[in-house]
Amino acid sequence: MNMMLLASVQRDFSAGATGLAIFTLLALGTFTAGVHVLSWQVCLLGLIMALGIPAIAWIENSALLLVLVAGVVVAIVAVFWWRIHESRTRQPAS
Repeated sequence: MNMMLLASVQRDFSAGATGLAIFTLLALGTFTAGVHVLSWQVCLLGLIMALGIPAIAWIENSALLLVLVAGVVVAIVAVFWWRIHESRTRQPAS
């Protein structure tokens, strides 16, 4: 991990790529430590961390798309809520 933070290596990677590379090394180290101490919990943690790396990279690259989709979903829910609320207030009380 320390080698990833050297100035000569920093020139070749962006800040995001450096972070993902360090996280990858941490996941690999955690899994390897779990194998050496025969702990399935530590091995599982290393695997979960390793599986999270592609998800983190995807979220970083598509954050704007996710915000757009969330905005559309909120708008659709708001329209349906408004229509249902409006139809309930128009019904006469029995």
